[in-house]
Amino acid sequence: MAFANYLVDLIRRITPSFGSQLSHITTYTRELPINLDRMYENAIDWEHLPFLHSSTFSEIDVLESGDWGWKANAFLTPKSTFNSMLLELRLDRNKNRWITKTLAGFGKGTEIWTHAIPLGPNKIKVIVDFYVPKLPAFLKAKYAGQYNALYAQLYDEDLWMMARRQAQLNKLDKAKTTAPETTKVLGKLGELKAQLPFTFEFNHQTYRLVELADTLVAHTLSCPHMLGPLQDADVQGGILVCPWHGYQFDLKTRKCISGQRCKLAPAPLIRIDTDKMEVIALINNR
Repeated sequence: MAFANYLVDLIRRITPSFGSQLSHITTYTRELPINLDRMYENAIDWEHLPFLHSSTFSEIDVLESGDWGWKANAFLTPKSTFNSMLLELRLDRNKNRWITKTLAGFGKGTEIWTHAIPLGPNKIKVIVDFYVPKLPAFLKAKYAGQYNALYAQLYDEDLWMMARRQAQLNKLDKAKTTAPETTKVLGKLGELKAQLPFTFEFNHQTYRLVELADTLVAHTLSCPHMLGPLQDADVQGGILVCPWHGYQFDLKTRKCISGQRCKLAPAPLIRIDTDKMEVIALINNR
């Protein structure tokens, strides 16, 4: 199927054209319960594509990036020489829009124009227009169906990330305005060990208790990069991997070991009351 799509696209690209106007294929619209800040963050966040959207993108290699957007070489899934693309996304905040262009490779000449219209404090409407040059009329319905299905899936996946990030930011704001807990009894040692990994709340933040080399250790469930979720990340050799962008962290040092300049936020210190055999979380001011 991938090769067949490549052949169709190749024929489209090499077909002589007597005009430069793009053909409008379809429009996808959707209301989302998020604000413009989260949407703009998502648009220029090229790193999440092969992780959160792994069924669509297998690999991305950024060439340029910034507040303006990004330019990158990318491969669809499964990776193949037939589906390599050179993509460019440019964000225009003044016009509440971003334009994604395929500059080379599979889909060359395609432009996707996305407008985000605020409807309320935490509600927007996205209007996505798809343009494909030199597309035969009999293929328009096929392309329209594929684009609408693809963007429904992509926004389903993105919405989880954007909503989670907003919820974590709200938690951080709440934590700043309330007096912090200094200690919290998590439970009896034997009972907790039977429940590991154990999730608990402390000062309006969520942490997970795990055992490393016979020692109980707590770690934050928010990635320092964009507050991605770490609650379902397996601990392999004391290493966590964020599902949004693939950042890897050493739980003992909290350092990022995949090359990015960040580290996990401090988690509560864990102590065991040997008299009561209780596990206690203590505030960590480091």
